[in-house]
Amino acid sequence: MSEGTTKGLVIDYIGIVKALRQALADYTANPGGEGGNVPTVDKQELIKQILKIIAEATYYLKEHNFELDSLIRAENFIKLDYLLEAANAMCETAEIRKTFCTYATTLLKLWKYLDREDITPEMKQQKDAIEAIYKELQKKRQHADITDLSVAINEIVNAHLDIVPTLVNDTGSGRKFDISGINFDLLRREFARSKDKNLKLKDIQELLQERIAQMLAQNPSRINFYERYQEIINEYNQEQNRVNIEKTFEELMKLSNELTEEEKRYVREGFENDEYLSVYDILMKDDLSKEDIKKIKKVAVELLDKIKDELRRMDHPFEKKHTQSIIINTIRDVLWLELPESYSEESITQYRDAIYNYVSMQYGSVA
Repeated sequence: MSEGTTKGLVIDYIGIVKALRQALADYTANPGGEGGNVPTVDKQELIKQILKIIAEATYYLKEHNFELDSLIRAENFIKLDYLLEAANAMCETAEIRKTFCTYATTLLKLWKYLDREDITPEMKQQKDAIEAIYKELQKKRQHADITDLSVAINEIVNAHLDIVPTLVNDTGSGRKFDISGINFDLLRREFARSKDKNLKLKDIQELLQERIAQMLAQNPSRINFYERYQEIINEYNQEQNRVNIEKTFEELMKLSNELTEEEKRYVREGFENDEYLSVYDILMKDDLSKEDIKKIKKVAVELLDKIKDELRRMDHPFEKKHTQSIIINTIRDVLWLELPESYSEESITQYRDAIYNYVSMQYGSVA
């Protein structure tokens, strides 16, 4: 639409939000402010507003190549196909998704002020269809508890496709997936030909966001993975098209592989668990000799074991200045005695504070 056109819906997202919030305020405000009484509603005006929101939401879907009537008329399994098609259209960009969700939530909030006799069968069908699309967009996909992200992404891409993932050791306690059975070229082709790329990419984004958040909580030094993820998504949001969405999928696949390798890094570095690796990462710096790196690994294990041993004998140690001081002094003493000579006095203070912040974040709620 050209600038200034009033046909259909105003494209300005902020304008839409303001108008819909005002409509909502007009019919959900409680002027008396007492005890949650049901507000007095001008039913004719309310119905008019609801019909307007339905019309604008319907037009918004049509602008993005989806006809709401096709979902309403569909039956059985075909209805699910149309529902996924609509949800896919509405998550093409973050702004499109937010705009549609604003329509849906406003409609649902106003709807509760209608009585049964106010609702026509057509209104009910339209409202139910819009609500179904909204719920599909809000649906939190349940991903299997799989360590390897590539396997989880394989499941997302192959959803609704007649492809069975390779399984090994299928026991009652849970499935083990053989990543060697994943053909990544095939996976890319399946994504390229899928009709709901936007929806799949949204699921992959949510999966990676969740995993990166977990990994950052375990080890703050992994901030570079979060920054890389943000760069990929920001670049994608700047220009959405078929080529770019497939490029974004490729980039997210690469990142997922790197995240999976990162989660296994503690083994390659010779540690028993990820906690030792986190302390090691905090203490690491550039230009260390092989001997110094070996020493840093030993310091990381000894220091964390000593801290955890002290925490077991303390009650809420991070809430009391006395026990805080004991922990800080323990960290300082170990670093002072054990770190290589290339670590200056000033840097030891910085590393002490960084280690304390890490252990207080990791163990503050359980100690």
